[in-house]
Amino acid sequence: MWYLDGLSKEQHVPQQTSQQQSAQTAEQPGQEVKPETPAAEPPKEEQKQQEAVKPAYTILIDKSEYKLYVLKDNEVIKQWGVAVGAKPGQKQRAGDMTTPTGNFEVDEILDASYWTHDFGDGKGEIKGAYGPNFISLVTGWDGIGIHGTHAPESIGTMVSEGCVRMRNGELVELLPYVEVGTKVTIRE
Repeated sequence: MWYLDGLSKEQHVPQQTSQQQSAQTAEQPGQEVKPETPAAEPPKEEQKQQEAVKPAYTILIDKSEYKLYVLKDNEVIKQWGVAVGAKPGQKQRAGDMTTPTGNFEVDEILDASYWTHDFGDGKGEIKGAYGPNFISLVTGWDGIGIHGTHAPESIGTMVSEGCVRMRNGELVELLPYVEVGTKVTIRE
């Protein structure tokens, strides 16, 4: 037995018997008989390409909980702690120390192991400030992404310049769930 979308199991559509189907398709006088042709299936290669285009996982970042969740079919399968922008609310301008909220997409996954950053705290350039990788997001703001940190004690706080920080080992654990095109939602 099969069901149509939107119908409950109690509202099933009965299948026709082969006799009923034969009676409906029997030749009538003056009627042209056309052979039945099954619905065309997309070529196997095209199916593989379509499956490859749709990312398998989505990411949800909850700023108030300091959590990053990996979802598959809207079910949480992994979660880690994060640090977010030093200031609350929605990002208004570059440099405002706020993590933007909204629906975004991964556009690049970069090797950040050799990157440095000067946080303006008098310590100068910090090697490995972004951890092993930088997952760049299309947010409308340059340089916003998910990355590791040289300061794991910052996880669970509001401290970043707008990015989402993770512990380096946890960032590496996240990478198999992320690809270019992965959807990322950041909420308050």
